[in-house]
Amino acid sequence: MTEEKVPVKATRKKAIPSTSKKREPKRPPHRMGFVSIMGRPNVGKSTLLNALLGQKLAITSPKPQTTRQQLLGILTHEGYQIVFWDTPGYMRRTRDALDRRMLSHVQEALLAADLALLVVEPRPPGATEKRLLTTLVQEETPTILVINKVDTIDKISLLPLMESYLQLNPAMEIMPISALQADGTDLLVELMVKHLPQREAEYGEDEVTDRSERFLASELVREQLFRYFGQEIPYDTAVIVEEFQESDGVDRLKDYIQVVVYVNKPSQRRILIGKGGGAMKEVSTAARLQMEEVFGREVFLEVWVQVWNEWRNDPIFLEDVGY
Repeated sequence: MTEEKVPVKATRKKAIPSTSKKREPKRPPHRMGFVSIMGRPNVGKSTLLNALLGQKLAITSPKPQTTRQQLLGILTHEGYQIVFWDTPGYMRRTRDALDRRMLSHVQEALLAADLALLVVEPRPPGATEKRLLTTLVQEETPTILVINKVDTIDKISLLPLMESYLQLNPAMEIMPISALQADGTDLLVELMVKHLPQREAEYGEDEVTDRSERFLASELVREQLFRYFGQEIPYDTAVIVEEFQESDGVDRLKDYIQVVVYVNKPSQRRILIGKGGGAMKEVSTAARLQMEEVFGREVFLEVWVQVWNEWRNDPIFLEDVGY
């Protein structure tokens, strides 16, 4: 007698739940550092800062040496914080006390930076670029060469240009961009972050600069002076905000800002004011519209023009203005 075999259905074993906790993916360390933006005048340093921040902070104009003071801009992300120093254009020769102060701002930023962005135009290195690169190598400052305005040249000419710079500093990285079109700026930020030290943020998430609205108001007036007038006069103008009253929504429906523009000579004052005050009215209107865009509220702006002889060589005046 044979035993009948009964088929046995295959059963899956139930998985036993793990008692161990799932490991959270390790986050990359937070990075934070100070980045100095430097280069010869009129290469687009301030335009680059604005493009990196995604908003207007630094004034710009087609004329060189628009920037006079070191301007701090802050870019904050979940994993990093970059603090930029926009510096005046590097000058090999200085003419007066103001030029010497501007050069000192460049030197201070160069020595204190964790990383340097050397901004150049798409042309072979000149004496200014060679001097700056020599100093950066001596100070062992990590450097990224930013070739700006690449939208103005044939891309084939970029390779020999990059080679000419690498001969001066083989260790630095090179990033071609167009600051005006914000082309390549995202990749530049990624590259910068890799060079920053592991450090916690030093500024709040909503901070974009350490400068006050009072300072920004004076700069926006000065920007329009550079845009509206010729080669000489803008360089002989200094702007001081005498009064800045914010709107309270009751008695003052607009911010009240009173600005004084100082020039070297009475003849310059006459040119700035123009026939019937028309020239200064155009400057004031353009500056007011910029202020309202930057501040996000309405502004009532008054601009006066006064003479201060040889203010560019007056240390007391320069100190008061903050140069």
